[in-house]
Amino acid sequence: MSTTDPSTRPDRLTLLLTAAGALGVISSFVSTVVAFKGIEAAAKGVKLIGADNELGFPSSAFALVLFAVILAVGVAQLAGAEFRRGWWSGMTPLLLIGSVFEVWVLYLALVGRAFTVFPLVQLILFAGAAAIAIIRMPRETPSIALGVFLVVASVSGFFAAFRLVVDKVGTFTNPDVAPTCNVSVLVQCGKNLGSPQGSIFGFPNPLIGVGGWVAVLMVGIMILAGMRFARWFWIALNVGMLGALAFIIWLITQSIFDLHTLCPWCMATWSVVIPAFWLVTLYNLKEGNIPLPAGAVRVAGVAYTYVPLITLICYLVVFLIAQVRLDVINRF
Repeated sequence: MSTTDPSTRPDRLTLLLTAAGALGVISSFVSTVVAFKGIEAAAKGVKLIGADNELGFPSSAFALVLFAVILAVGVAQLAGAEFRRGWWSGMTPLLLIGSVFEVWVLYLALVGRAFTVFPLVQLILFAGAAAIAIIRMPRETPSIALGVFLVVASVSGFFAAFRLVVDKVGTFTNPDVAPTCNVSVLVQCGKNLGSPQGSIFGFPNPLIGVGGWVAVLMVGIMILAGMRFARWFWIALNVGMLGALAFIIWLITQSIFDLHTLCPWCMATWSVVIPAFWLVTLYNLKEGNIPLPAGAVRVAGVAYTYVPLITLICYLVVFLIAQVRLDVINRF
């Protein structure tokens, strides 16, 4: 006869989280070892490709650190540790960032025709662990989803802006070498970086993103920490997001209609500015930070839950414009 208290038995989510951490550690460790072999070969004249070339170290080493954290949390829970629900508000952005990172690794692997199963496995495990963290997040804070998204979006946007700055510096130091983001005549950032539109204020546009996304990151972290802000702060944040949206709309039109290119890192920035604007705006409207009639507030509240759909529609509009103007499908 078992004497184990049912209330102390690990639940299914804890077991799944632990399994994801263990499998992730094994997968990323093996992948890191394989990558080091490639780096060693590169020192002998073999050219590295993909994320390892971009980062200068095995991309799986970053994943290994995150999976070790996941495994440690899972094992601690199996041992009886109790984490407050607010803990998962911090874990969720971290795991979503891991998922975004693996998407980028997969993209570079496919572009470089060096696909391996490791990044795909790691992406699935990160996404699964993130789903568990989302389930366990507290529900009493209405802005929790906004905070999580702002953290993930700001990290993604910062990385894209930083890469553009690196490529811009590369055009100064070695003008004969094409930027690493140049995939084809259509998909490239070299033409964008070298154009007047790429430095509209007299300095490279990505510098605006580097500073702006750090500010957004801090706002997201403060929201997750439970801080409350005055109405003027939310309005100021909304004005900033509106300015960012207007700027990228101008950049999209310039890229498609004037430069006839699709810049990969620019598109990464576009893809996070659009949902960030809708989330902040609709949140402000439904919370009354921007005064509206009661009926409009209810509509904003409903629309807030459909931000993913609204974002997808915006993406489709941009794609259709690019397709009509640049024939993307046949030229990619």
